[in-house]
Amino acid sequence: MKKLIALLLAAVMVLSLAACGGSSAPAASDAPAADAPAADTGKVDVANMTEAEKAAAEAEIRLALSMMIDRNYIIENIAQGGQTPASSFVPSGMTDYVGGQFYENAGPDASYAGYWNTDAAAYEDNFAKAYDILTKYYDVDENGMLVGFPTLTYLYNTMESHKAVGEHLQAVFASIGINLMLENQEWNTFQNTRKAGDFSIARHGWFADYNDPVGMLDLWMSESGNNDAQLGKGAHADLAVYSIDLTKWGYDIKVENGTWAETFDVLINTIKTCTDEQVRFEMMHYAEDMLMGTGALVTLYYYTDYYLQDKTVEGVGVNPFGYKFFRDSSVDGSNESIPVCLASESDTIDPALNSSTDGAMICQHLLAGLAKWAPAEDGSYTKIVAECAEELVEPVINEDGTATYTYTLKEGLKWSDGVALTAADFAFAWNRAASPELGADYGYMFDYVKRNEDGTLAVEAVDDRTLVVTLNNAVPFWNELLAFTNFLPVREDVVADEGWATEAATYIGNGAYTLTSWEHDALMVFDKNENYHDFDNVNMNQIKMYLSDDDNNILTNWKNDTWRLVESLPTNEIPSVKTEYPEEFIVAPSTGTYFLLFNMNEPLLP
Repeated sequence: MKKLIALLLAAVMVLSLAACGGSSAPAASDAPAADAPAADTGKVDVANMTEAEKAAAEAEIRLALSMMIDRNYIIENIAQGGQTPASSFVPSGMTDYVGGQFYENAGPDASYAGYWNTDAAAYEDNFAKAYDILTKYYDVDENGMLVGFPTLTYLYNTMESHKAVGEHLQAVFASIGINLMLENQEWNTFQNTRKAGDFSIARHGWFADYNDPVGMLDLWMSESGNNDAQLGKGAHADLAVYSIDLTKWGYDIKVENGTWAETFDVLINTIKTCTDEQVRFEMMHYAEDMLMGTGALVTLYYYTDYYLQDKTVEGVGVNPFGYKFFRDSSVDGSNESIPVCLASESDTIDPALNSSTDGAMICQHLLAGLAKWAPAEDGSYTKIVAECAEELVEPVINEDGTATYTYTLKEGLKWSDGVALTAADFAFAWNRAASPELGADYGYMFDYVKRNEDGTLAVEAVDDRTLVVTLNNAVPFWNELLAFTNFLPVREDVVADEGWATEAATYIGNGAYTLTSWEHDALMVFDKNENYHDFDNVNMNQIKMYLSDDDNNILTNWKNDTWRLVESLPTNEIPSVKTEYPEEFIVAPSTGTYFLLFNMNEPLLP
């Protein structure tokens, strides 16, 4: 077996180097043939499995395929931005209740962090274990290739680095006889295809929305609009094979052979109402164990935020959740205009409907919430301060355990068209974002807010400047939620036009900038909002947000000074860019995970 695995690994490296442009690699056909494996004696009787056994087997197959991927190769040869291999979904940067890294305390084995060993030296052993798992379920031919494994399709959005990852997967899987087809789509189409579950494996990535692990875990609740793995959706919704036992933490909750909604959803909702921090974090580890046990998420690496910023640019704000802020920036000492390119056109810039980081960054410039991200002492945008609210208040804890916050809005707040902004605008916007009728991906973010008997949120505009909010219980990261994109205000008469967020002429905001021009798939222009309440403290007069997913075009425009800050680069150009522009190539801390999704409704058993 060791000889077979060594030969397969050699084939993987040959194929990977060839796929990713390694000029010295021999052709795939030159890879040595593997010896025939020993006669199989441990084949699983798939035909007579129970539903629970099938679910466990498919989870094991997903895990095996995950263990075959060389994460260190991807980081060193494709990503090239100082990332670290991901052995869990909750990323590095998330702290545990004792102050350490949450991911370092994750997983079943204390000898390494997370759910598998990501050390480069462990890869051969991981590959061997994966192959042994797969051959429990599948026959092999005389060359050790799996027989009858279903053809898989890897869905990714157009970008050179995502394609290179797909080519590595293709090479790895081909080395044991699995056929993986690659399918790329333009960003907006890709998002909708993935959300609809029209894939077998899809590329994904997620930045934390706030500094608490539950914000990564609640994505996978059955009703979450961000649950693209289809956990608890479609046929998987009826699969009753999951169990939870929360009695050790004092809860009268124990479920055996329940559905995903009856177990994982219940667990996450219990975590959200728990006020004992130690218990809450222990249950979050329990939830991640359950999530990773499905094999649905194949985590590859923890993000860093790398980008090219011209030497002449100063004052750009960066936070660890993927946002960049340009209000305090300057170019060549001038505050006239800054041209940047961060992504292609977002699917939506309606704050209630947006679920992408690039869309959120746009919303954060055009709209202002009760709170905002602001510079800390080190210059990073990691501090939460009052924005439309006069101050961020402490809650009053009521007899029933609910927590009431009373906010007073600053005087003279206006929308970009000059109409007065009131507390009722916030109450309307939050109820709209949380309403089942809208079906927003992030509607579950408002689960922390108490519901009235009629189902509306317990958010009351007492008068034009007073907003009273009651939560089910005190939430330690509530101020971060107030700064989150989906909590930004919108005006009822504006959003009555369903196309309001699709053109510059109809986009009415209350933020530091207004959207004055929008050439779709090419350029958005933001100009300072003369009705913004803190107008005098906004330095940059104009932001030109160029829209592109062509990495070579992006690099060319940066090199000729047309664009002064860009985020995406051609994979094969990164080494030379680092060498040629060592001061301009910036790597900032980030809290997020790059991963792949298996569709839980796509069968993998023979």
